Amino acid sequence: MQSQANAEPIPKSILVVGKIRGYIDCEDCKKRRCVYSDKFLNSDEQQDFQQVLESYSYSCGAPIFPDDHYLKEVVFVRTRVNCDSPIEVLYYSSRKSGNYPICYYCGESEGLVAPPESLKQRFKQIYPLCEMCIENRKGFHTKGEIKTNGRASKRRKT
Repeated sequence: MQSQANAEPIPKSILVVGKIRGYIDCEDCKKRRCVYSDKFLNSDEQQDFQQVLESYSYSCGAPIFPDDHYLKEVVFVRTRVNCDSPIEVLYYSSRKSGNYPICYYCGESEGLVAPPESLKQRFKQIYPLCEMCIENRKGFHTKGEIKTNGRASKRRKT
């Protein structure tokens, strides 16, 4: 269970793949972060959001908007991340326009390495990894170990 100090100040119901409305890149580390909103933005809100993106630079862990901006309570990024944090797992589930494969650790899109067949057979999800991170002794981040139960595949006689 997450402690209150580490909890995101955003309602958990918004931090889901279906509420991803776009992406923003950190000015410092260049990693892609998901932008969330409970609702689709209308054309005026979308225009104001784009204006903010062009006017301000974003850094991991910081809010997108100044405190007095009306979209501050409408559009969110995770603030409990920093430049050392990996890419959000939800990024890889998103089908939003502008989503492309990036390294789980550094966000690089070039030099991605294919996971070994042994991992593909053991895990449902294997997150992208680049050559540079392999050189830095990082391994593939995985999720959802595939359960193999010999009895489950056999039919029972009734």
